Amino acid sequence: MVKELLPPENIIKMLKERLSQLKYTLAYKKKTQAERPPLGHLRIAQVSNKPQYYHCTKESPEKGKFIPRAQEALARQLAQKDYDLKIQKLLEKEIRATERYLSQVTSKAPHKTYVTSDKTQGRRQAQNKIEALYAKMCPARQTLISPVTLSDQEYAATWLKTSYHGLSFKTDSPEYYTQKGERVRSKSEVAIANALAQYNIPYRYEYPLTLEHTTASGRKEAITVHPDFLCLNVHTRTEIYWEHFGFMDSPGYSQNVVSKLNLYAENKIFAGHKLIFTMESQTAPLTSKVIELMIEKFLL
Repeated sequence: MVKELLPPENIIKMLKERLSQLKYTLAYKKKTQAERPPLGHLRIAQVSNKPQYYHCTKESPEKGKFIPRAQEALARQLAQKDYDLKIQKLLEKEIRATERYLSQVTSKAPHKTYVTSDKTQGRRQAQNKIEALYAKMCPARQTLISPVTLSDQEYAATWLKTSYHGLSFKTDSPEYYTQKGERVRSKSEVAIANALAQYNIPYRYEYPLTLEHTTASGRKEAITVHPDFLCLNVHTRTEIYWEHFGFMDSPGYSQNVVSKLNLYAENKIFAGHKLIFTMESQTAPLTSKVIELMIEKFLL
């Protein structure tokens, strides 16, 4: 695990999306408010544990005019109006706070720092001022400084330096090699490894992972597994295990898959969170499209 004093921010994009949603909701509520809802407001009184509704206006009695059950639609309109007026104030308050925060922490001219792949031409922009401060310095000055947040490239390079021993290959095993010359166990793993390399996703092949299992008798035991790939999302600094299950039409193999996924869950490693997996059978092979979708969803 690479240590940083301050991991990079991953909230600005979410805040911008939230800001857009807030503004849309506020505009929608103002529009409906302008469509002349009933004047006045709603008062609710509890009588014998049952609610009674009153329409309060300047012309109504002090406690309001009683709304009979036959006119419950009016009570609903008044209640919605009261809610919408209050929610508009809260929306406006959150919009101001969000805009103020974004203006304080983001740079007006983002600096490009990371290319994810030639194919997508995706770029991560250092929008956060803390990250941009170091990113905009000349290389000579950067070499003299230890930044609180590492660049994606620096973090990935340090992460990849970890040494480990993977599983060995049997002498009669088929030989499959990736574009980087790394030996793997199947053509599908070649495709996954090559796609990860194409997208500049750092990974460790068959990196050992020790998990804890509780037996039926309640005894705890340590089990070491070797996930096919341990991948790094450099933007979020998240490690994600990628398992590929290639013989799903084999009953015995499928049972082992179920046991392995249950073991992961027992250790709080859940699919879509710290774990992703792909599957295939003889009639449904793994496709490059599926591999790319997994990478784009979880690793970029």
